[in-house]
Amino acid sequence: MLRDTLKDKAYYDDYVTYSTERINRLIKKLKSVGKLTDEVKMNNAFRLVNDSINLLHQKYSRGDDLAELKPHLLDLLEYRNWQKHYADLLPKNEQVARIGKEELGEHKLEKLLQWLAFAYCLDMGQDYYQQVLELIANQGQDGLLDNLAIAMGDTTREVATTTVFKKRFDKLYNMVVAEPAQRPALVKIYLDAWYKLYGSPDLHLMDTDTYNGYWCWEAALVVKLYNIDDSSFIDHEYYPKDLVHWQDNNK
Repeated sequence: MLRDTLKDKAYYDDYVTYSTERINRLIKKLKSVGKLTDEVKMNNAFRLVNDSINLLHQKYSRGDDLAELKPHLLDLLEYRNWQKHYADLLPKNEQVARIGKEELGEHKLEKLLQWLAFAYCLDMGQDYYQQVLELIANQGQDGLLDNLAIAMGDTTREVATTTVFKKRFDKLYNMVVAEPAQRPALVKIYLDAWYKLYGSPDLHLMDTDTYNGYWCWEAALVVKLYNIDDSSFIDHEYYPKDLVHWQDNNK
């Protein structure tokens, strides 16, 4: 059953097919014997990572069985390792090319939190989380990411005392560092503000194929990670409750 009701199943079927074909083309390109430079391969692996995260988003909105997304998460980790492999192969004088793919930006942090939300809510295991966090790196750069990483088991991580992206994530950061009793109300405040913080994109009104559902993945991550009572906001339109409660529904 569709989880997103702003588009129909046919829309998501087409979207998932397109994304899957795009991913397969990128994999074929990376595995082909040709004259692709390591920088081009790194860039293609970076696209694979982003496309795979988007595919998780699309499949959730379509209503797919969440257990069937776990192999996609394994693939996603492999693609991120490919990205690092090709980046490591760059000569010393070309290493600067990897910075834009690895440094922490606002959009990258959104994508990373989505990846971590799926991984943690679908119980991919501590070894998986640690591998992802090591690949993400950027320790001590952003207080939100650092606190979440520590809660996921990266206990030796350096911790920044504030979030870099205050306008976008300050409300969520305040929730993470708050006392447990305050957290449910702060998650609700963040969810209520999320669409505006996300940029109020109105993608569902555009005649394009860029819309894939409005979901606040980072809320799913913090609720699951900190065992927050979500009864006061469980039916919030942006809250991906099926992801958060996947384990509860599969006991």
